[in-house]
Amino acid sequence: MKHLIAAALVSLLAACSLPLSAPQADTTHTLALSAQASVPLAIPVGSTIQVATPTAAPGYDTAAMAYRPSAHELRYFARQRWIDRPARLLGQALMDGFSAGGARVLAPGSGVRADYRLLSELLQLEQDFTRQPSRILLSVRLQLVDVGNRRVLGSRTLRLEQAAASDDPAGGVAAANALVERAVVESAGFCRELLGN
Repeated sequence: MKHLIAAALVSLLAACSLPLSAPQADTTHTLALSAQASVPLAIPVGSTIQVATPTAAPGYDTAAMAYRPSAHELRYFARQRWIDRPARLLGQALMDGFSAGGARVLAPGSGVRADYRLLSELLQLEQDFTRQPSRILLSVRLQLVDVGNRRVLGSRTLRLEQAAASDDPAGGVAAANALVERAVVESAGFCRELLGN
């Protein structure tokens, strides 16, 4: 009996000295316009546009990466995050894209009065697993304002989707970045149509 107790104690002590595995770190992903993106001029030459900081619909005002396992359920990956809130990243992509397209872009809070202001709201950005392969869904509401005349020139809602290359967060991130590029190009087109440019 004493031998059994001694053996149990030795086993317990050996188990206590085993190295513990380190907790898994979060993986942080970027959501941005690629350097190769080609964005057409959004506004007339000589005009300025302010890209207001986008707002976000409930459920999407977080850096956590959202996914949909069933029709009426929204969840977030435990260890996968965006580098910032997606609405803010979208705003930066819009400014980068419009600037690359030749527009004179003013940042929010610059203190300079712009000719036009682009308002936007991120309505949806999620990986949808209700279909196979999974798809990234991106919806953005746009509104272009003539600042001098205090008048809304037009509104549009972009509803974009793209199949993920793989049914995991990495596949979703790649598809989300491709959709952000499409959203920037379509936003520039929306402004150009309204301004007759």
